[in-house]
Amino acid sequence: MCSRLVARGDEVVVVCADEPRGAGDAGDGVPVHRLPWRLKVANTNLTPRLPWVIAREPWDVVHTHLPTPWSADWSVLVARILGRGSVVSFYNAIVGEGLAGRAAQLYNATVLRATLGLADRVVVVSDAWRDRLVAAQPGIAGKIVVIPTGVDLAAHAPGVGGDGRQLLFVGILDRFHRYKGLDVLLDALARVSAPFELTVVGDGALRAEYEQQRDRLGLTGVVRFVGRVDDDELRRAYARSDVYILPSDFAPQEGGFTLTALEAMASGVPVILADGAGQVAADAAEAGAGLRVGAGDVDALAAAVTRLLGDAGERERMRLAARSFVERRHSWDEITDARRAVYAQAASEAAARRRGVRSPA
Repeated sequence: MCSRLVARGDEVVVVCADEPRGAGDAGDGVPVHRLPWRLKVANTNLTPRLPWVIAREPWDVVHTHLPTPWSADWSVLVARILGRGSVVSFYNAIVGEGLAGRAAQLYNATVLRATLGLADRVVVVSDAWRDRLVAAQPGIAGKIVVIPTGVDLAAHAPGVGGDGRQLLFVGILDRFHRYKGLDVLLDALARVSAPFELTVVGDGALRAEYEQQRDRLGLTGVVRFVGRVDDDELRRAYARSDVYILPSDFAPQEGGFTLTALEAMASGVPVILADGAGQVAADAAEAGAGLRVGAGDVDALAAAVTRLLGDAGERERMRLAARSFVERRHSWDEITDARRAVYAQAASEAAARRRGVRSPA
């Protein structure tokens, strides 16, 4: 989206943590200011210089994202102090286990509410999240805007597929992303008799655990872990896949429209999505782009995999429907237009506040 904004004449600066450390810029005309960090809490890098860096940039609207508490909270607060506009993209609430879970509940009940209350606009990717936020915080109903996740249609052109048995899973393999359901997928594949090969893209602290599960289930020769890959290799993985699978079991954590599922469909890959993948599971099934299964239902997932592996005609119909679905609903050009309108609204409201402050004098 940033590169599209620059192409349209807007000035954009990205401020983010330097992770992975020393990474280069995207090379798409968008300047990136990477900040050093020493401590990481869950998925959030704590960058002490963030407030000062944001404060000295000559911007009109800041667009920040949740769930990254530190950067989102500081961005909105600095915007309000400076009298500028702020937009928050809200994907899901902060969650955790044990002590981290209690800290997350405290944050969600206090700081999160304050941040959303101070923001000029809150962008969510699904109707379900809009309804959840309004129920939890009715006062922000008027500032919530639904804009789905976008996909670069040019970058993710339909591929030729595989040999009729290539399955793909993409996700981070750590405890914070256990909800992606790779363990459920491995259990399901142990019940599939049709020939298949599963490629697992992603890495993390749980990779060894998943590899041990694979070996224990007798799937060593047909499940391949390839670790993290760059964007080009991920696009090639989509292009040579016959079915993309996401058996997520926690829809609030997914947010509503999982990007990798949309990228797979943009690449013309049929999908099997569990209900925990969010609204995209229902939408893709309704569009004829894939199959929907219950979260955690190993038997249903095994049956869905068997069905698609055994029906080349259905996979071909789904390939066409998948690409068409993304073209209609998730083009980055249309979504960039929608977000530019949101930025204009946020800037206008900030300007109105400034006039209101000055008017008594």
